[in-house]
Amino acid sequence: MFSMTRDESNLRSFTVFLSGIIQGSYTDDGLHAQDYRDALREVIAAVHPEAEVICPVELNPDSSEYDEAVSRAAFFEEIELAASSDVTVAYAPVATMGTAVEMYRAYTAGALVYTISPMARNWAVRFLSTEVFADLSEFEIFVKGGGVGRAVLNKQHKNESSF
Repeated sequence: MFSMTRDESNLRSFTVFLSGIIQGSYTDDGLHAQDYRDALREVIAAVHPEAEVICPVELNPDSSEYDEAVSRAAFFEEIELAASSDVTVAYAPVATMGTAVEMYRAYTAGALVYTISPMARNWAVRFLSTEVFADLSEFEIFVKGGGVGRAVLNKQHKNESSF
């Protein structure tokens, strides 16, 4: 279905953190639809079965019911998961503060940050992203075309040569 180049066949396992809008600007416990997470997981898994996809909604499915201490712990744990991942994919169809924090932490840790957002002129989106995609279909084309694989492979080679 998808062909890899000879170099991409050398790609080792890597982690992908799925960042994205959950509560957004809602002032109650309402949540935005999370179906984009399944779409992202499917396209990444189809092209990169070697990737471990980390989804904070799966890790904390009842987060809206957490008390203050558990919410705080989950929030900071998710930020560190973004930082420790090789790739963070941020879905931000509208402004989302949690996603922006995860993007910042991933960026400062040296992760690849791919952002799916129509807000390409927003400074956080522009300056924290490795690349910005207008929508899910643009990102899917990039993944299927080998963009993520090439970038991760390049990052793995750079990390190896820095020792």
